[in-house]
Amino acid sequence: MVTLELLDRFEEADLEYRLVPAWRTIAELFHHIGGHQYFVSRGILLQRWSPRENEPDADWAAHRTAVCASKAGLAAWLNVTQAAMNDWGANASPELLEGLRRDNPWHEGIRGWLLLHHAYQDELHHRGQLYAIAQLLGRTPPVVFAEENPDYWDERKGK
Repeated sequence: MVTLELLDRFEEADLEYRLVPAWRTIAELFHHIGGHQYFVSRGILLQRWSPRENEPDADWAAHRTAVCASKAGLAAWLNVTQAAMNDWGANASPELLEGLRRDNPWHEGIRGWLLLHHAYQDELHHRGQLYAIAQLLGRTPPVVFAEENPDYWDERKGK
């Protein structure tokens, strides 16, 4: 929710901006956020780390080029990632999240929920970079906790 709102604060022309020559562009940072979540979610929830034909990571470079061309493409990619995770998680057994996952490409053994948490921590790290870049470009980033979004939380007492 906040990541999509942050994307909306950038101009189309900002997408190719790169803070430092060797770093990802703004568009590539948003693509990476979605990619990391997609890859980790599929690995944990479907128990499959290798892509099948026509999946985004069957050719990440081509996917990145297509998606990073516009804000609409990036927003669609981030929405696809979240929808896939929701669909995959709806039928996942608790063991996929609670058990040690030795099949993942990064760690010898880590619980599924912690690996999913890692993907979201990565989102927060890169979103922090994007907040700083937005401010450097004169864009106003959204409130960090999406307080104004009615889907974020129920009304609290005394608010």
